[in-house]
Amino acid sequence: MVKVSISLPNNTQITFESEESEVLREVVSLALRDLPRDLMQAPASVSPGAPTEKSTSVAASELPTGTSIPPVPPAEPIPAPETTIARETAQPSIGASNREGTATAPPEFLSERGATNFTAFCRDAKPLGDMRRVVVAAEGASRHFGVEGITADDLAWLFDLAEWRRPGNFTQTLRNAARSKFGWLERIPGRSGRYATTALGRSKTLPNS
Repeated sequence: MVKVSISLPNNTQITFESEESEVLREVVSLALRDLPRDLMQAPASVSPGAPTEKSTSVAASELPTGTSIPPVPPAEPIPAPETTIARETAQPSIGASNREGTATAPPEFLSERGATNFTAFCRDAKPLGDMRRVVVAAEGASRHFGVEGITADDLAWLFDLAEWRRPGNFTQTLRNAARSKFGWLERIPGRSGRYATTALGRSKTLPNS
C-alpha cells in the first residue's frame, strides 16, 4: 500500500492511497492539476504512513497545475433515535366522589330483567332533584333487584342505568336525604354506609305508588 499525504499552507490536508504507485501518480496529477499557485509557494508536509505502508513525500513545487479540489462536504449528522413516549390513561374510579366514567355493575345488580324493570320504574317516577332521584333509585333497587338498601358506590351504576346526571357527591346526597329535616332515607343498622327508603321518602317521590 502506497500512501501520500499532502498538507498545504492553508491547513488543507490531502491523502491518497493505492496499491499501485503508477496509479497513485496519475490520480495525484489529475486531482491537483488546477491547484492555485499560491498554495504551492511552500512545500507540503507529508505525514508518515503506518509501518506496513510505503510513504512518499511530494513537494508542492513538483505538483502540476490542475483542477482545484472541491472541499469535502461535512458528514451529515446521524439523527437521534425516535423516542416512544408511553402515555398512561388513568381509568376513573367510580364511587361516592362521582368521577366521570362508566360504572361497573355490582354482583347483585346483574339481572337483565331487573335492569329493564328498574329503568322503566325510574322513567315513570320522573323524580326532580338529586335527593329525590337517590330515593327513587334506592326504592327501585329494592323492588327490582331485591337488595336491602344501597350505598354511594351502588348509586354510580344505578344513575347510569337510569340515564340520570350524577350529583357532585353521592355520599353527601345520601346523608342529606337521611337528615331529620327530610327523613327520606334511613341508615340500615349494622350496615355501614347503606341506606333504605322510608315511608315518607316514598310518599314524597312516588305519590302514585
